[in-house]
Amino acid sequence: MDLHSRLDRFGGPIEPVPAERIAADLDRGRRAVRRRRTTVLATGSAVGVAALAAALAFGGGTTAPVTNADRGQAVAESSAGGLTLVAYHGPQPKFFTIDKVPAGYFIQADDYGGLTIAPDRVKHPSPGVDPSKDPIYDPLNLEGKIAVYLELQSYHGDLSGDTVTVGGHQAIMHPIGPTWQLLIKVAPTVFATIQVDVPLTRDQILELGAGLHVSQEAIDRAADVKGKSGN
Repeated sequence: MDLHSRLDRFGGPIEPVPAERIAADLDRGRRAVRRRRTTVLATGSAVGVAALAAALAFGGGTTAPVTNADRGQAVAESSAGGLTLVAYHGPQPKFFTIDKVPAGYFIQADDYGGLTIAPDRVKHPSPGVDPSKDPIYDPLNLEGKIAVYLELQSYHGDLSGDTVTVGGHQAIMHPIGPTWQLLIKVAPTVFATIQVDVPLTRDQILELGAGLHVSQEAIDRAADVKGKSGN
């Protein structure tokens, strides 16, 4: 018996990986990237709040509990006077339609799971660019960008924030660290989340969300991931 026959006998035939399993694995990977980014933002915010409380204590002042409204107002004020929204005239993604983007920004990446909107300066990277050393060129790195992604509502626990209506959909304006997340309920079990790490005001983010339109195919695929990933 030759070597290949022995290997076939002991190991059996190699079965191809189903496309559904690949899709579920990709979805878990995307969620891991997003959660890591959110954890970094939240940690930075906690450190900032702690530092402020310590400064007030040593300065003889009194500290009041920091509420979600206070944090949201602080984020809005820190974002004021930044970018301007303009009509988007580039090619529309396959699974989304967007009406506006910040001036000087483009769609860096898109698939049925979401979009990455990045500054124009990274649109045409030079041959020597290494995304591992300059992460803004990496579409999966969300720092200094706007991310749009679909996720199941069950991925979230209790969400704090303001309940608003965006483009006819119920939504939650959720401050996270030094930035915002706008979670738009595009289906009973699916959020279209807009995560903003650029200087847009609260009203601009709501305007951005009102101009986001998600295809039914993308929503259906996002909702179907729950069964395929076993979550």
